[in-house]
Parts: sequence; structure tokens; C-alpha cells
Amino acid sequence: TNLWSFDDEEGVEADLENGVHKSFIYRHHTMDDDDYDRACSGGAGAGGGNLTQQNAQKSLLDVVPDTTLLFGLDFFMTEEEQKFLTSLLTSGEPAKLAAATEMMHHISTLSQQGIPPSLKRRQSSRNAAALAGRQRSQRDFTRSMLSSIREVIKEGNEARKAEHEKGSRQVAGVMAKKLKHDGLAGKKREQKRQNDLEMRKQMEHMRFHPLPVRMPKYAELRACPSDVFALQFLDDVWDGTVMDAFTKITVSTRLLGNVTVSKTHAESLGIQNVIQGGSNPKYPNNKNGVIDVERPRVIVASMTKEGGHQGIVKGDVITHCNGDEFMGSARDLRAFIDSRQEGEILTFAFNADKAVAEALRRRSLIKC
Repeated sequence: TNLWSFDDEEGVEADLENGVHKSFIYRHHTMDDDDYDRACSGGAGAGGGNLTQQNAQKSLLDVVPDTTLLFGLDFFMTEEEQKFLTSLLTSGEPAKLAAATEMMHHISTLSQQGIPPSLKRRQSSRNAAALAGRQRSQRDFTRSMLSSIREVIKEGNEARKAEHEKGSRQVAGVMAKKLKHDGLAGKKREQKRQNDLEMRKQMEHMRFHPLPVRMPKYAELRACPSDVFALQFLDDVWDGTVMDAFTKITVSTRLLGNVTVSKTHAESLGIQNVIQGGSNPKYPNNKNGVIDVERPRVIVASMTKEGGHQGIVKGDVITHCNGDEFMGSARDLRAFIDSRQEGEILTFAFNADKAVAEALRRRSLIKC
């Protein structure tokens, strides 16, 4: 089944006035009812308890959509949908981050078909709209006929004056073209100036609000024997810091087949801004944003074209498999893939981990 559906599945559209609508479908396995309520609330932390729909809507009203997190997909969403996804992406919780990543994958799929999610409704609604459209078409056709008759009469009267005004029209036409050209050139210059100004604002914003190096991703891959699967895996260790979200993980294979992993921390004032943005003031020297102890994890060691075409790169961290948080080893993951029926679609979320989730949460706290 797909995340987006418009029949009888459970779902949510972030409609702040009329409640949730079934056109915004959500089926992520790792979020229970309490998690779902907290997601709608705009990212309340664990232990926040159940929230009423009214409270959830009130919290979403306070969310400011962050289009820098939506990778251009905001064009295909209503403001309410943007707020809902922003609340998930900045909640600080990996499960919600994975959920938002899956949603954005399916929004992207719909957008490639030219279908905004908020416009995809039940067939009955479309049928009703079609009937109303046919009724409007009949009225429009009648109006069009009357308008055409009036236009013919008008053109006849104007034709009788044409010879007397031909010279004047030619002169006026030349002047009009020049004015129009000058006007268009002026509009283009103003538009370019506005675009350049907006670009500078975005660059300045990103300088002090940098995104993690490893942003969350979602992919759907066909099961097959693990030795020829689209991805190959490698065991790794997370150091327990937020800085890991701003760390480039490079996986290299040497001539003799030895695989090495190197990690390069990005350094900038903006990154330190993010790391310190939500840190505990009792630990002002916590430069790397330590939030946990070291923990094992699995990263992508290599991929085929099938994986590469979905944006997966070496060093991506496998965080969720088939909607559930993955906490095993590379061997466990290979065994899971081998246990699935060949050709079955397996879903993966990458980089939806504690480091990235916390980095995005802290980034959202930085005042512009």
C-alpha cells in the first residue's frame, strides 16, 4: 500500500479549521496513537500524553513552515500540510522524522504527476465537480455565443473607420511597441533584483541555520538475495553527538578489498549555532552536543544503480526498515532481506536517527 490513498484508509490532512481530512494519508508503523497525537501537536516530547484534536490544531497554528526542509515540495502543499511536515521534521524524534521523510517521498511522486496532495480527493467528489462543470459549460457556451455576436457588430463598426485611422494606428503601434518593450525590460530587471535579493536572504539564513550533512531519505527496493541486493551494508558506531549529523561519512574500498570508513566533521559558526541552540546551559563546553552514549549502527557500504537512482549514497545510516526502527547489525539486516520473498518491496528510511532529529530540532530553535 502507498502512504497516499484516497479511499477507505486512515489518514490525516492538517486542516486547521475542519479537522483532519483523509486525503493526507499516513500509515507509518512505528508511531502509536500517543505518538500520532504528539506529531499533530507540533512535536511535543515523549511523555506529553494524549492531546485533543483542538489542542493539536492550536499547536499547529503556531508552527511556521520551514520551506528549507521541504526541498521545493512546498509548491505542491497547502500551508497546513507544510506546517504538519515541519512539526514532524523538527520534533527531535526519529520516528516522526522517518514518517515525514516517507510522506515527502510520496508527495514527490505525486508532484511528478502534477497532482498536489491537497487536490486528490474521493471519486465521488470528482464526479460532483464534473457534473457542476458540465452545467457551467452550458452557461458559458451561451454567454460565449452572445459575446461573439456583440464582437462581430463591434468589429463591423470599427472596420468602416479603419482607412481613416490607418496612418494614426501605425504611428501609435510603433510607440506602443517601444513602450511595451521598455516596460517589459523594466519588469524583468525588477524581477531579477527581487530574485537576487531573495537568494541573498536564503544564503544568509542557511549560513546561520545550516542543514545536517546527512538529511533523511526514503527508498523502496525489491527484495532479492542479500549478496546481490541493491545495497551492501557495514557495521559502524555512532559517537552519541549531534555533531555526527554534520559529519561526512566516507566509505572506501581498497585494492585488496579492505573497506575503510573515515569521518570528517564540518566546522562553521552556523553549525556551532545549531549544536548549542538547544543544549543544556549547565554544560556550556559541550562543543559536539553529546546526547547519548556510543551505539552501534549500520551504514551503506555500496549500492547498485537501483539504489543510486533513489538518492542513496555510501555512508547513509539505515535507521528504519519496513516502517520499523532498525537497531540490529549488518548481518541481521542481510538475514532479514534473505527472509523476504524475492520481488517483495522493502522500504527503508536513512539518516532518521537521533543525531539528525536533534540537529533539526535545535536548528528550529535558533531565532532569525
